[in-house]
Amino acid sequence: MEGARFCHKCGRPLYEEPKIEPEAALEPQESVPPPASAPPAPAEINFRNSVAVRVGFLMAGLGIFATNLLGLLGSPILQAISVLTLAAGSGYFAVWLYNRRTGQRLSVTGGARLGWITGVFSFLIVMVIVTMTVALVGPEAYSQMLRDNIVKAAASQPNLKVPPVEQLMGTMIFMILITAFATFTVAASIGGAFGAKILHKSN
Repeated sequence: MEGARFCHKCGRPLYEEPKIEPEAALEPQESVPPPASAPPAPAEINFRNSVAVRVGFLMAGLGIFATNLLGLLGSPILQAISVLTLAAGSGYFAVWLYNRRTGQRLSVTGGARLGWITGVFSFLIVMVIVTMTVALVGPEAYSQMLRDNIVKAAASQPNLKVPPVEQLMGTMIFMILITAFATFTVAASIGGAFGAKILHKSN
């Protein structure tokens, strides 16, 4: 019978069955780990950084509080030194506190920026305190006190041509604001840069 695989008389296979090659064992593929995600870029130090703003405001408040306590010192020289020292210290400790809260080690530039933010808040806090003092004392009394100081200073130099008192008051207030802003921001920036450098070395 055609197509039969075995002889119908003796049962002998009429042809050899094709050998089935065992499929080659698939080599196990090495598992490739997923690419590690890049660490997040450090946050920039500016007024949009909420942690930097909170840290700067906190250290500015503590620095101004300590400055007011040391303001009880009678010597104007000691008062000026205390203001500069505490302004620089507020910038330094702002960098230290930011490092503790975020784990981010700031560069010298980042430390100076954080110190500058702290100095700006220090200046604003001082302006609020001065404004409240003027409101409590009375603008007229405060203006009279400034006039008395200007007249007294002008009397010590009789040969000096003195402009009107109102013009001197405006100039003096403007110079006080500029000096206060520069003092707080520059000193705090230096303290912040110094703090970032010291913390880099310690780590």
